[in-house]
Amino acid sequence: MLLGDRYRAIKPIGQGGFGKTFLAVDEYKPSLPKCVIKQFFPQSSANAEKAAELFRREAIRLDELGQHPQIPELMAHFQEGEQQYLIQEFIDGQNLEQELVGNGAFTESQIQELLWDLLPVLEFVHERQVIHRDIKPENIIRRKSITLPDGGGEIKGQLVLVDFGASKVITDSSLGKTGTTIGSAGYVAPEQLAGRAVPASDLYNLGVTCIYLLTQVAPFELFDVVEGNWVWRQYLQSNVSEDLGIIIDRLLAPNISERYQSVSDVLKELESVKYQKNFAGSGSQTGGNNPSLLTKMLGGIPQVIKGRIMQEFGKTEEAIAAYDRALKIRPHNYDAWFKKAEVCYQLKRYEEAIFCYEKVVKLQPNHWQGWRSLGVLFYQFNRYEKSVESYFKSLDIQPEQPMVWLWLSLAIKKSGDEQKAQMCLEKARKSLPESPVESAEILWRAWEKLIR
Repeated sequence: MLLGDRYRAIKPIGQGGFGKTFLAVDEYKPSLPKCVIKQFFPQSSANAEKAAELFRREAIRLDELGQHPQIPELMAHFQEGEQQYLIQEFIDGQNLEQELVGNGAFTESQIQELLWDLLPVLEFVHERQVIHRDIKPENIIRRKSITLPDGGGEIKGQLVLVDFGASKVITDSSLGKTGTTIGSAGYVAPEQLAGRAVPASDLYNLGVTCIYLLTQVAPFELFDVVEGNWVWRQYLQSNVSEDLGIIIDRLLAPNISERYQSVSDVLKELESVKYQKNFAGSGSQTGGNNPSLLTKMLGGIPQVIKGRIMQEFGKTEEAIAAYDRALKIRPHNYDAWFKKAEVCYQLKRYEEAIFCYEKVVKLQPNHWQGWRSLGVLFYQFNRYEKSVESYFKSLDIQPEQPMVWLWLSLAIKKSGDEQKAQMCLEKARKSLPESPVESAEILWRAWEKLIR
């Protein structure tokens, strides 16, 4: 099978309810690099329209998120004949289910590594208003290990989060509304079963993944339906400290109000109990201001994580220093620029914040949060035309932003166009949630941001 006169399928590597997956090569490039073809091919005509929507959604998500080194890059999405196809980066390695089968149950240190490696990826996804909704061992692939030259040892490969076919975009109006129940049996959070997935639902999925890897026992058997609680400790194959156990229990809390509400909450807890990820196995990282070889290879990601944690603890100068170190390693790291911009804004260093946000949108033109923040700052500096331009770019990428429609109406009014301002105000009104309480909260946040 040759698609687009470019991508040639070599062999099938998987099949699900909605399609087939093939290992392929890109014949346009001399090196014939491997890639993956996902063919939309539903086994049943029932819900075919919904399945097609999910397939298209996965392409959109990968296009938005694939700039992260731990999310597969989208190479192409097209239709040929009656079939849809998605071409994405091939991740050379085993998924965690395969690792579990080959090596046995994970140890505590391996679960620590999993959390430190995957949580920042999940934070990146959530910051872009996406919920994955299907985190499980099969959807986490570890790249093949890297052997360092001159007998320098081996570095374990990064974890990569795959399969965004079940993902969902969060809008101000969608939170709390009932949608489609999607996910894998045993891993799905209670609110997700009810069609009300939120970012904390992904944390629940991750918690179930942890206890399955620790015990090598199916999730259904780790939950006592009579008592209504998890009994995973009874099946442990190696010791787990009380501190890590508490973190896992909170990830698994059935009541969403008792669960971690965000990735940063989990990272702060991990930091507070002094868990440190050993990035180079038995080796050590160099200290001081000289980043280790592994840190360079990771593109400064550990420094971004440290900056985020320092930010959460209110240590703003330390956070900026960490982001600066990340940018020294990888100047095109738009995520580090964005996080630094947020801290500069918090410190009222507005000119510096504008500089950082402009770096973000230059490196990542579809970064709607960066355009939105630029709109707010330009408005505060009475640069209304630039504010209007930035708001429009944000809304082109993510239209469902009632706050931004409201801000846009104010900026346009300042520019003297009352009619267009009224139209944007009406658009803001229509985008608000039906709940008066939720609408009032959005309006208050919009006002508070402008007068800060």
